[in-house]
Amino acid sequence: TLVTVSGVFAQKTLHTDFPDMPIDENTHLVTYREVVTQAGEPTVLYERALKWANKYYANPTVVITGQDKKNKVVTCVSNIKISTLAKDGKTWQNAGYVYYTLTIEAKDGRYRYTITDIYKKEQARFPIEKWLDTSRPEWTPVRYDHLYQIDEAIHKLIESIEEGMEPEKVINDEW
Repeated sequence: TLVTVSGVFAQKTLHTDFPDMPIDENTHLVTYREVVTQAGEPTVLYERALKWANKYYANPTVVITGQDKKNKVVTCVSNIKISTLAKDGKTWQNAGYVYYTLTIEAKDGRYRYTITDIYKKEQARFPIEKWLDTSRPEWTPVRYDHLYQIDEAIHKLIESIEEGMEPEKVINDEW
């Protein structure tokens, strides 16, 4: 009897399941999207989104790929660094970057953010949706950890967007 053990499964992982990532029913892509009620005219919300992006990203001139003032849409393409747990189970090794597209659209009294088109650059563009398919020959359990890292980073991004879209607090220093 010949027994083959794949070294891939010997890799340590923190997670043994997939995070609850939203899948768009039309595109079948992992897509984080929400409409947020926020007082303000479209121009004000658009300018707030642009201000947020310029402050949030280290290199906004590269990341901000679209500024559609007429339609009140800001588009950004950026990345999330992912890591793999080393064989010692304690240290993390760089596993590369996963890219995403963020769109913030402003309308009267609300805005919508959409984070989608999430992929890793390998030999070619590799959508993370393929990481959700355990039947693929290249699939490894380390994908669980990578997907959790992506999900966590996107939730932090969303939190920052929502904070950045709030009106600035006016400090009244009258005395």
